[in-house]
Amino acid sequence: MKEGYFSLVLHAHLPYVRHEEEERLEERWLFEAMTETYIPLIWSLKSAQVKEALTISFTPPLMEMLADERMQKRYLAHLDLTEQLILKELVEQDNPDERKVIKFYQERFQRIKDTYKYYNFNILNAYKELKEQKLVTLMTSAATHAFLPYVQTKNAIRSQIVEGIRCFEAHFGEKPLGFWLPECAFAPGIDRILVEEGIRYAFADEHAILSADPHPEKGSGAPIYTPHGLILFPRHTTLSSKVWSSTLGYPGDVDYREFYRDIAYERDWDYIQPFVHSEGIRIDTGLKYKRITANSEHKETYVRDWAMGKIQAHADDYIHSIHQEVEAYGEQSYPPYLMVAPFDAELFGHWWFEGPEWIEALLKKGADSVSFITPEEYMHRHYYDFTTSHVSFSTWGRDGYGDVWLNETNTFLYKHHHQMEQDLATTVALFNEPSSLQRRAMQQMVREWMLAVSSDWAFIFDGQSTAQYAYERFKNHFNRFNHLKETLLNHQLTEAYLTRMEQAFPFLEKVDEQIFLSEHDRYVHSVKPSNLVPANKKKILMLSWEFPPMMVGGLSRHVFDLSRALTKDGHEVHVLTSYVEGYPTYENNLGIHVYRVKGLQPKAASFFDWVGSLNMAMVHCLEKITRTVQFDIVHAHDWLVSVAAKAIKSKYNIPLLVTIHATEHGRNHGIHNDLQFEINQKEWELTYEADQIIVCSSYMNEELKTIFSLPEEKMAIIPNGVDIEQVSVHHDQDFNIDDDNRFTIFSVGRVVKEKGFETIIYAAENMRQKGVDFKFVVAGKGPMLEQYRQLVYEKGLEHYVLFLGFISDEERNAWLRRSDVVLFPSLYEPFGIVALEGMAAGKATIVSDTGGLADIIDHGKNGLKMIPGHVESLVDQVLYLFNHPIVREQLAEQGLLDVKSKYDWNQIAQQTLLEMDKCLHQQMKV
Repeated sequence: MKEGYFSLVLHAHLPYVRHEEEERLEERWLFEAMTETYIPLIWSLKSAQVKEALTISFTPPLMEMLADERMQKRYLAHLDLTEQLILKELVEQDNPDERKVIKFYQERFQRIKDTYKYYNFNILNAYKELKEQKLVTLMTSAATHAFLPYVQTKNAIRSQIVEGIRCFEAHFGEKPLGFWLPECAFAPGIDRILVEEGIRYAFADEHAILSADPHPEKGSGAPIYTPHGLILFPRHTTLSSKVWSSTLGYPGDVDYREFYRDIAYERDWDYIQPFVHSEGIRIDTGLKYKRITANSEHKETYVRDWAMGKIQAHADDYIHSIHQEVEAYGEQSYPPYLMVAPFDAELFGHWWFEGPEWIEALLKKGADSVSFITPEEYMHRHYYDFTTSHVSFSTWGRDGYGDVWLNETNTFLYKHHHQMEQDLATTVALFNEPSSLQRRAMQQMVREWMLAVSSDWAFIFDGQSTAQYAYERFKNHFNRFNHLKETLLNHQLTEAYLTRMEQAFPFLEKVDEQIFLSEHDRYVHSVKPSNLVPANKKKILMLSWEFPPMMVGGLSRHVFDLSRALTKDGHEVHVLTSYVEGYPTYENNLGIHVYRVKGLQPKAASFFDWVGSLNMAMVHCLEKITRTVQFDIVHAHDWLVSVAAKAIKSKYNIPLLVTIHATEHGRNHGIHNDLQFEINQKEWELTYEADQIIVCSSYMNEELKTIFSLPEEKMAIIPNGVDIEQVSVHHDQDFNIDDDNRFTIFSVGRVVKEKGFETIIYAAENMRQKGVDFKFVVAGKGPMLEQYRQLVYEKGLEHYVLFLGFISDEERNAWLRRSDVVLFPSLYEPFGIVALEGMAAGKATIVSDTGGLADIIDHGKNGLKMIPGHVESLVDQVLYLFNHPIVREQLAEQGLLDVKSKYDWNQIAQQTLLEMDKCLHQQMKV
């Protein structure tokens, strides 16, 4: 059996055109829509009595104006004036055909006034009644119909959504489940905010669903879930176009009323002057006596009976089209085939005068043959049948995307919109405990921002219809916003001033300015003054692309341990790092403020591009942080944060301390390709901009001075440290370590060529021939891991060499306890923090005589050195320790003593602070 459902959805919206002064031309937009759409639609729905068939969204600007007492009185006066004109027309006009039309208007306007009075001058009461009778389902939209994908910040998008929901709740007594995305404009991420605020479903254009990934199983014949759980209903293009189309749609029929032939432009001025604008402007009266007739200037008189006949025919035709769609696609299940036809509500009545009657005829005629349903009811029945897909940016506008709202006519708006968002967030963050007057001022700033970012202004600019009014409104709210901000920040607020500002545009009685606080701002607001950083301590910004739990190399541990030591010393440390899936974007980790930032191009084609987008995101993130924190210094680690470090130093005039942990030149023994050249260039730029530079060893000190021609006075050697407690912690967990009593040499590090692990494999081959009972254990991951494992297999060394891959800190500690010797055979090693961890574990340590490792180990006193990459040298050192257990213990004991005395993080933090003081001193001299 073929089955299909049809759902009609109307979106009722007008810009907020409520002004203090009377007779603004634009307020007539509301009066015309009430007269021609909103009130006649009430009649149609009450007459049809078809339940669960129609959905209407009301936007907050429209709800607020319909409930506004001043607008209600003005509309009543508008009806009175129109009735006076109708009476005059009956007296003055003697054309019998036109007199029939005039009498039609006389009866119609009397019915409009009666309906208006019956619902106590607030037609929202009528729709609430219809909702209670299940003759309509209601939902809302964004607070001021902002084009949400072009709103810059998540908090601002949330504000538009939350205030839209709250406005609906204030007028209708409950929260909606559905939400009309302004202009059907969807972008990934908006769905998450909607779901978090209790919204279950919204609407998108058909092409958005058909382009989703993966392609929906039912195409556009059913709604889908977005990744965050929002249900998106697609627009049915074929059925919608039968009404929308300016050339083929029903509203263009010759017998329907002609929109553009109002008597205001046909009567003599002296006759019509009392009924149009007092400033001498001819404006529509709403009395239009002509029908469309044909595509020519000559128009015949409107015949109401003919128009009603066409309504019946077009309703029949539309029902036939629905049946054709069901015939073609009705075998779909499950869920069953669904056709959703969404329209601007004002099309029915205002633009297509007979539109409400067509809806009535459609509902009545289709009651027995069409399965009407609302999206909400369809969702309740079939939510478990929908599939999930990723949906890209899309709208129902021209060409399906956003060029209507962003083009050469309106692009100037957005830099101001976005600046207002930033100013709002900054201002709200500044006032931790605002007075009631200050809070009202910030709430009014939110209202002014909302009214300024209405999508209506961009739309009007695109169409060039009433562009002067759009510009006036945007400029007015923008200026009012800035005046409020300056008055607030300069402590010049007065009750009288603020009341005047609120009364000028009394939009939304209550708004929540706290939505604009970031997670960091909320934390700062929650901290008591006694817990803030003392005046003699520093506020330090750390930049590092990796930070726990991301641990690619030793950089992550270094930044964490240094930050923790500085925090223990009373300093306030903020770390900007890259986002890790499943971890919070902001957290307070042992007193360290950690911000995990998502790059602007998370799926960039190259790592270099990804790094660039991460740096841009770091700078954007810092804009939020600096609302409440003024940093003394920025400490950047390695080239991967160079762009952000330079930008932050320049923009905020903050001294820059840089730690270089390794260089591209050193890793690759020179620069050999374009990528290496680009990285080398970034390193040079970073060291050039730095006020002071820290390296971890004398080897690195010489390397940087040679490569980048850096002056001696700009350099400082501060070794890495090690947390002995972290290395020596015992866990009861069993890590399945094979305790076979063989002499065990343990090594850990990133499995890359420069770590020299290949030397271990050949050394094992050599030692096997000597008959030694041993095993090498290597922990770590990296691009060479599988290649080394394959080499072990090919040489038959599986019993002697084990590459573990990634292990946790706890597993590392267990292996350190189990091993007899630790080994670090690096070919290139700027410092070698893992060697310190081996020494801290109380084990004899062998290192390559290179880089920073050479500085750590004093051969024969606290460890042994081998020639880098030299197999026989490695074998000699291992066999020496194998054959001399007492020496092994002596080296281990001295190594542990050296770690405690030279590589303590508290001591390293104090040395780092001295370098920070040098940076600050240089800035003061400048």
